[in-house]
Amino acid sequence: MSCVNLLELPESVLLRVFSYLCPVDLFHIARIHPRLARLVGDLSLWRHVDFGRAPLSLQFLHKFVKFLGPHTLTITITGFVRPSSRLHPKGSKCISEAFLTSLKRRCPHLQELNLHRCYIDASTTKFSTLPASLKKLSLCGSALFNLPQNRVVVLASPFFRLEKHLPVLEEVVLEGCGAWLTPQDLTLLMSHCSALQSVNVGAARYTRTGLSSWDKREDKHCSRIVLSRKWRA
Repeated sequence: MSCVNLLELPESVLLRVFSYLCPVDLFHIARIHPRLARLVGDLSLWRHVDFGRAPLSLQFLHKFVKFLGPHTLTITITGFVRPSSRLHPKGSKCISEAFLTSLKRRCPHLQELNLHRCYIDASTTKFSTLPASLKKLSLCGSALFNLPQNRVVVLASPFFRLEKHLPVLEEVVLEGCGAWLTPQDLTLLMSHCSALQSVNVGAARYTRTGLSSWDKREDKHCSRIVLSRKWRA
């Protein structure tokens, strides 16, 4: 039985195979041969980018920015938050504002960003640096730290003026964020983001039913919420 040299395969076949690989695998394949490196840079491989297999340091994530561009529509990143993790990790394990800014610059048409179990320093990293094209933002299990102590004030919310920077945001997923998420954060999101249709906090899912009214679903139970006037946009 003869062996087939990978470099002898047609480009269409290689691209088909590469489409099943994760970004880290593609990164290593690109270092094998110049022809493979050229194919790894094909735009079709970087439309839906999923780094969710394992946590990656910020330095390593920066190596992939060159592959991203206007063609990139979704990005999923898994961070280092674990039940036994420290609350305040070192910089290499945090999503930085510089990294989010690079995504905004490189991916002007990004529609979905999933930051799962990521550390985010709220004192230096703002959601306002995200691409304005974003329609879905998921922060499942992520930990925001260095938040203001007085969280009752609207200005203290990490979502303050989010509607100005993400005007077409339709869905927010905040499952597993109970350690830092407050009722004021939810109310601010639902009252000010006019395009927002769904907010999922895990135990409950809120779905817009009107300009200032939402359905709250908990398991099989559903209740109607009408936002207070003082919170409306």
